[in-house]
Amino acid sequence: SSGINAEYGDDVSTSLRMPKAIDNAVHIANPKTFEFQVVRTQLLPGILKTVSCNRKMPLPLKLFEVNDVVIQQDEADTGCQNYRNVCALYCGKTSGFEVVHGVLDRLMMALNEKNYSIQQSGDPLFFSGRGADVILGSKKIGHLGILHPEVLDKFEISLPCSVLEINLEPLI
Repeated sequence: SSGINAEYGDDVSTSLRMPKAIDNAVHIANPKTFEFQVVRTQLLPGILKTVSCNRKMPLPLKLFEVNDVVIQQDEADTGCQNYRNVCALYCGKTSGFEVVHGVLDRLMMALNEKNYSIQQSGDPLFFSGRGADVILGSKKIGHLGILHPEVLDKFEISLPCSVLEINLEPLI
């Protein structure tokens, strides 16, 4: 089964080249459907599904979403914590890394935040040497980069895409 047909669960964690990601996901005890068995831990799979369904639209595709994600946290009363994330994606004939980097810079400027940086990372989600962590102070709040071709293939996307996803909570 492709990543398009299963937005959450094991398929998504392997589609994003992060096989252990499902271990940190919050599972719903009595879901109405299989699709809602696992709560979103990131916004990217939904954005990639949208790109996949709109492949025939004029290029470039520029998408964003601001929404909640849920992360397991043992110290929380419920065993999990909601966070507000933003995810932005550029898909076109070129990777558009400079576009998503510009979105990050503009967002930080709008929030009057100057204490951030990006540091190269080895995140398997991204093309080798083309991914970075977004650091606020000394804490990682997200990442950006050019998506790895294997990730794009799982969502049947044939064009290069760059993405930014950060946790907005420390900024607002």
